[in-house]
Amino acid sequence: MPRRVSTPVPFHQQFSSTRRGARLARLLATQQMADWGWGRDGEYLEAAELVVGELAANAVTHGRVPGRDFLLTMTLVRPPEGGSGILRIEVADSRGERLPAPVAMPCPDGEHGRGLLLVSALAARWGVAPRFPSGKTVWAELPSPPG
Repeated sequence: MPRRVSTPVPFHQQFSSTRRGARLARLLATQQMADWGWGRDGEYLEAAELVVGELAANAVTHGRVPGRDFLLTMTLVRPPEGGSGILRIEVADSRGERLPAPVAMPCPDGEHGRGLLLVSALAARWGVAPRFPSGKTVWAELPSPPG
């Protein structure tokens, strides 16, 4: 069983704004969480993996600017007294004018429109912040496994 890191260093990585980049972001995020001691078959890791995948997919679909990458940041914040903490996932892209908004009623036969509904269901909270000099950062906070 991997050793749990008490104060993990935040994970920062840039990826190409392509479907391949989004897939790699999800895979490396999953590996990073496993390195932090999260069980690979646990519900916490699965939820975080889905959120990273959705935010990265949105960055390459709606936030893409040719020649510009997107940035994935994951920070695990533990309360000083120990116990479970919060995983903050941030995906920054270069399109500040295209703000995310969940679709109230996605088309039942459609292929799009469910990602942010999924993020809303899995995250304790999520939002968007401007990124300077241009772009935006979409973030989500999820509970981390106890321990």
